[in-house]
Amino acid sequence: MTAQEFKVLSNQLAIVAPDIPLQWGNIQNDDTDSQIKMFACNTFDELEATLSGKSEDIKNYFKKRWFLWKCAQCDEYLFYKHNSVQRNPNGKNQDWDIQFFNNEALRFDLKGTVVPKKMREQANIDDKKIINFFYNKQSRGIRDNIQNRLFVIHMPFKLENENVLRANFQAKAIIYNNYIKELRRKQNPIFFNYEKKLVDIIYIKEHQDNTVDYEFAASSIDKKIVFSYNTV
Repeated sequence: MTAQEFKVLSNQLAIVAPDIPLQWGNIQNDDTDSQIKMFACNTFDELEATLSGKSEDIKNYFKKRWFLWKCAQCDEYLFYKHNSVQRNPNGKNQDWDIQFFNNEALRFDLKGTVVPKKMREQANIDDKKIINFFYNKQSRGIRDNIQNRLFVIHMPFKLENENVLRANFQAKAIIYNNYIKELRRKQNPIFFNYEKKLVDIIYIKEHQDNTVDYEFAASSIDKKIVFSYNTV
């Protein structure tokens, strides 16, 4: 992805975010995925045209899946646009997405997600419980293997703001830049361990006043307000 492509796509995602369904509609399976060629849809308009005549459940499923896919591409770009971060040159290889500092030991699968439903009411989030949940309950199928992972966990003030927060790439650009700086300044960065794999969590939290702060779980640096925006 080029800088111009990122600019166009990130703007588009911010615009459509409030209209993206929060629920999946259909269950993901081969039959559902075969309904359309989603990966051929470069824009949301193309996706909507392709979905013409489909059921609402099918439309909701693909709108959500397309949105998350494109947000993931933008998240990856905000890392590998930095010279110190490399992208996986093989787009079909799903073992890793980004690599820090030309170090093969620091290759990570980047995963954007939210706090598991059963943990949302807890006063204090247990990082290790969340990590265990994601490895055991999510990402079944193609990526159902153990790999280094960097989780980006979105924590909207209101659940209906989830997609808007996911598409807040102005805040994310600052947060990811600070994460890279945090890793670079430490000779031996701290990570969680899951079956001998490296894991970290970036929490991105929205507050009632529309400010966003963050926490890098493994290093537990101080939170900082980085951007303010208006939700729809």
